[in-house]
Amino acid sequence: MIVKKPIIQNIINQNTYNSLTSHYSTNLVNNIYEIFHILNNENNESNLEMILHADKTSNPLINLDRNDEKSSNGIKPDKAIYFNKNKFINPLTYKEISDTSGELKGSVYFAQNSIIPAVNRIEGDIQPKLVSGRKTLVMFKPQSSIQQNENIKLNIYDENNKLVTSENLSPPTKLPKIVDNSTIETNLLPHHFKPPKRFDIFIENENHLNVIVSNQKALHYLILKNKIIHLTFNHKYMKETFTLNNDMRYKGKTIVLENIHKKDINISYGNETVTLPKGLTIQFICDNNGRWLTEENVNLIEYWKSPDISARNFPPFFDSEIEGLPDIDVSEIDANFMNDILNEHSTIKITKVDYDTTNSLMLKSNINHVYKQILFTSTSDETTLIHTKYKCVELKKGDLYLFKCNTNGDWENIPITREIPPLDYSQPENYDLTLDNNKSINESSENKKNLLELLKNNESIKIATSDGNWARDFTLMADNDLHNKKILFSSSAYYDSHIHYGNKSLKLGTGESVLFIYDLHKKWFPIYLNNEPYIAKNDDSTSNLEYIENTWSTTISEEYIHPDIKLEFVLKEQKGTLSNIDIGAPNELLVNTLDIGLLTPPRDVLLFQEKPELNRQYYQTIPVKNFIVSRYEPIHLTKVVMPNGQVFTDKATGKGGAYSGNMRESITKRFYADGINLANYGVNSSASDAESFNPTSQITAYNSVGVYENGRVIHGWSGGGGKATLNRTDSNELSHEFGHNFGLSDYYGGTEGGTHATADKKNSTWLWDPYNNYFIPNTYQDGSLNHDAMSGGEAYNPKYNAYTAYTPNSLVAIQKKLESNYTFSSESSTGYKKWDPNIKKLVDAKLDLSNFNIINFSPKNGSDITTDRINELLKKSNLVYLCQGNGYYAPNISLPAASEHNKNSIIKIKSYAQWNSKIHVNNKVETITKNDLFCYRSDGVSWERISEPESAIHKKARKQGVEVVTLMGFYDPEGTIDSYIYPPSFGSYGMVYQNDARVNTDSPYLEVIFNDGNKKQYQLNNFRGNKDMMNKFHINIEHGLIPIETKLYINNKMVHSRPIEIKENRFLTTINGTIVE
Repeated sequence: MIVKKPIIQNIINQNTYNSLTSHYSTNLVNNIYEIFHILNNENNESNLEMILHADKTSNPLINLDRNDEKSSNGIKPDKAIYFNKNKFINPLTYKEISDTSGELKGSVYFAQNSIIPAVNRIEGDIQPKLVSGRKTLVMFKPQSSIQQNENIKLNIYDENNKLVTSENLSPPTKLPKIVDNSTIETNLLPHHFKPPKRFDIFIENENHLNVIVSNQKALHYLILKNKIIHLTFNHKYMKETFTLNNDMRYKGKTIVLENIHKKDINISYGNETVTLPKGLTIQFICDNNGRWLTEENVNLIEYWKSPDISARNFPPFFDSEIEGLPDIDVSEIDANFMNDILNEHSTIKITKVDYDTTNSLMLKSNINHVYKQILFTSTSDETTLIHTKYKCVELKKGDLYLFKCNTNGDWENIPITREIPPLDYSQPENYDLTLDNNKSINESSENKKNLLELLKNNESIKIATSDGNWARDFTLMADNDLHNKKILFSSSAYYDSHIHYGNKSLKLGTGESVLFIYDLHKKWFPIYLNNEPYIAKNDDSTSNLEYIENTWSTTISEEYIHPDIKLEFVLKEQKGTLSNIDIGAPNELLVNTLDIGLLTPPRDVLLFQEKPELNRQYYQTIPVKNFIVSRYEPIHLTKVVMPNGQVFTDKATGKGGAYSGNMRESITKRFYADGINLANYGVNSSASDAESFNPTSQITAYNSVGVYENGRVIHGWSGGGGKATLNRTDSNELSHEFGHNFGLSDYYGGTEGGTHATADKKNSTWLWDPYNNYFIPNTYQDGSLNHDAMSGGEAYNPKYNAYTAYTPNSLVAIQKKLESNYTFSSESSTGYKKWDPNIKKLVDAKLDLSNFNIINFSPKNGSDITTDRINELLKKSNLVYLCQGNGYYAPNISLPAASEHNKNSIIKIKSYAQWNSKIHVNNKVETITKNDLFCYRSDGVSWERISEPESAIHKKARKQGVEVVTLMGFYDPEGTIDSYIYPPSFGSYGMVYQNDARVNTDSPYLEVIFNDGNKKQYQLNNFRGNKDMMNKFHINIEHGLIPIETKLYINNKMVHSRPIEIKENRFLTTINGTIVE
C-alpha cells in the first residue's frame, strides 16, 4: 500500500546535515515547504516557532533572502522555500565543488522534460541523459554573489570547438516558478476583447456546424482561412465539449462562440475548460504564443503578473529627465545649468548617451539642495566618473546610481534597494475610509476601478454592508501601488456578498467580517476572518516553494543540443567551462489511437485523441525528441468474426471484464492493436495469436467496449507489448500502461525507486514545461512526496499536466529502452535508424522480418526429413526453418534439388541434438552438430551456404507518415474456415510499402482496386500460424491513392470482397502536441 508521509516529520526528526560526512552525497532536508501544515494543529505551535526562528544563521533549513515580516496573533509570514539547497564540499580542501572549470565557478542544471544535474554528485543516484535535438533549459548557480543587473553570457561550442550560439542568461528573478505561482506572458490586454464589428464567417447551419465540431481537420482549416469566426451552437448540436487547440498558426485569430442550445456546453482550450451556459456568448483570441485566451484569462494574467520591483526607493516620478551629462568641472555654464535645474526640480534623472564627451563630473555640495535627488544611468559604452565630496563611483552602461543631498548639503550615493517592505499583519485600529452607505457601496461594487483608486489613496478601507446598504459582488484588482494596503469587509446585511480576488472568491454572510492585505507577489489574500487569524483549509501547501536560489538561466534551441557540445559561462573577464555533457539519442515514440466498440457504439471518451493538449502534456513527462500521435477513425463493429470462425452479431460468448473477454483478447489486442503496428512494418500477414512484435517505440492505445453475456463491458487498465487498453486517457492510467510498454513493471524500483525524493537524495527531479515555462514539483498538492506512475502516483495537478511524473529511476529505464529500439526514418537507406552509443549517432539499420514468413518444422524422433516433406513445406513458404533436438532428432535431412521452382527459397537448419545429422545437399553430404545453424539459399541451380544475416528479410517503406487506409481481416490458407475482410480503418499517420510485383496465385493474396482502375496485389502466408485458427492480414494503403475495393483470394479463388468508402480523414496527427499537416 502507498503511504504518504508528511514531510514536516522529516524536518522535526532529522539532525542538521554536515556536508563533510561524504563528498558524494548530502542529507540536506529541503522539505520545509510542508511547514505550514503544522499551523492546523495548535499543539505544534512551539515546533513551528522553533523551526522558523531558532538559530537562523546556522540552520540550513531556513532561507533568509526575505526580511522577517511583522506577525500578529498567530499570522505567520511567508518565506521563499528552496527545494534544492545542495552544496557539495571537497573534504580535502573544504571548498565547494564546482561543476565548471575556470575562474567562474558554479553548479549547472539542465531541464528538458525533467530537471537533470549536469554532474550527479549524489552517491548511488541515476539520472537520465539529455535528449539530442530537444529544447533545453540551462541553469547556472554561481558560487559567488552576482548582482541581478550583471550580464552573464552562455557560449555553446560544437564538437569542433566552433562557437554555434551565444545567449545572455536571465537573472534569478526570471527562473521558472512553480506552476501554481507562474503567470504566462501574453501580448493581449483586456481592451482587446471588444465585440467584433464583423465576421469573416458566421456558422449556424446545423450540418455545417456538426462537421466543424466533429472534424478536427475541418476546424483546423476553418481557423487557418478566417481571422474572425462566429459559431452558434444550436438545438441539434450533439457534443458536450467543444475543443479549441492551441497553435502558433492561429495567432491573432478571434472566435466567438454563442450557445442557443438547450444545454450548457463545455469549451476546452489549452489546459482550461470553461462552461458556456445556454443563451450566452464567449469570445476567444489567440495570442502571439498560439494560446487561446478569454477576457477573464487576460484579466487574471494582469492580476498575477510580476510586479515592477526594480527599485523600491526610487522617486515615484522625476521632475526632469535629461539626456547628456553636464560638464560641471570644465564649463561654468554647465555648472550654472545644473544649479538652475536643481533649484527648479527636486528629482532629476540624467542618462549618459553615446555622443557624450564627459568622462568625469563633480556633484558640488550646496546647502540649498538638501533632500534633492539625482538618478544617473548610462546607455553609452564609455564610462564616466562621478565625484562627490567623499566618494567617487564609476558609471558604466546599464548602471543605476541614486544620489541624495543630505542635511549638510553634501551629496551621498544611496544604495538602490530592491527589497519589498515587510507585510504588517496587524489589524488597523482605525480605517482611513469607511464606506457604509448604499451609494458608495454600490459605486465600489459596480466600478472596480473606482475601488482601486480609493485603495491607492488610502492605507486602509472598511466596507460595511447592512440591510438597505448592500451590494452582491466586490472585485479587488491588483496594482503595484497597493503593497501593504488593507481592506475590511463586514456584513450585517441579510443577503450574502461575494469578494472576488484573482481566481478566488470568498462568501461573506450575515455577522461575518474578513480583512484582506495586499502583497506584491501574492496579491490580495485574507488574513483575518471574524477577527480570527485566517488559515485557508485548501490553500496550496507548496505556494512558497521555489526550485533553487540565486540561479541564472536561459533556454537553448533544440538544434544546438547534440553530443560533444561544450558550454562556456562568461562574466566580465571570468569564464567557467562545462564539457563532457552526457547527451543521448533523439528518441521518438509513435502512439496510434483508436476508439472501438464491439457490437455497441464506441464510448467517445478518448480524450487523448480529441485533445492535442494532452499529447503535449504527456510529452513533457518522457525523454523523447518527437512524440507522434496518430489518430484512427472510431470503429463500430456490428459483426465480429473471431479467428476460429465464430461470428457474433448480438453479443459475444462468455463473460467480459476489465481484463477479460474473448473479443478483448482476440479482436482489440491481437487483431487491431498488433495489426496496426505490424502494418507499419510492412508485415502483410501473421498468426492470429502471434507474439507481439515491437522493435520500434510504437504503441497502439485504445478505448474498447464490448457486449458479452453479462452485458456491456468496458475494457482497460492493461498495457505492454506495443499495446495499451485504457479506460481513461487523461490520468495516471495512461502513464502507467505506457510504462509497461517501456519495460517497467508494477512498483518498478521498489519503494526507493518508485518514490520521488528531496534534492539531497537519490531519485529527485521536477518536471519542466517549456511551453508555459513553469516547474511542476515532485509532490502531491498537500506537499508530501509523490510516487512514480508505476507505483500508485498521480498528477500533481491535472489542470496543469494530467500525467504522473516518472522518477529518475524510471526515466533512465525508459530512456535505455527507447535508445535500444529501431526508429522509423525516411532519411535512412533501410527505412530505419538505430542509436550507436559508441559514436553517439543514429546509423542506418536493417530490421529483419523473416520470422513472419518462416514455416517451422520439427521431425518425429528418429525419422528422416525427406525431400518430399521439404517440398511440401516449400509450397507453403519460401522460407523454411527445420529444428531438431533431443527427442525430435532426424538422422538424415535431404534437401530437394535446386530448381526454378524453389529459386530464392531459403532453408535454415538448427540442431540442438547431441547426435550429429547428415545433410544431403547438392549431391553431397554435410554434417551438422549440436548448436550448429546452417542456412541454404537456392539460386535455381544449387543450394548455396549463406550466413544467417543473409537469410533476413528487409522492407523499406515507400512513404512514411502519410494518411493510411489499413486493410485487415482473417483468412484461412487451408480454406476450411470462412475468411472475412473487416471494414477498413482510416489513420492519420502510417507507413506504406510497395506491393508485390509478382504473387504466387497458388498462395493467398489480397488485391486492392483503386479509383483510377489500377490493381495491386499483396502476398499472404500460405500456412496457418496456429493450426486451429485463421491468420490475420494487415496492410496499409496510402489514403491519397483512393482505394475503392479489396478482394481476398485463396487458391486463386476469390473468397471475400469489400468495397471501400473512401472519405477524408477527420483527424490530425500531432508531434509533441502540435498539429502537423
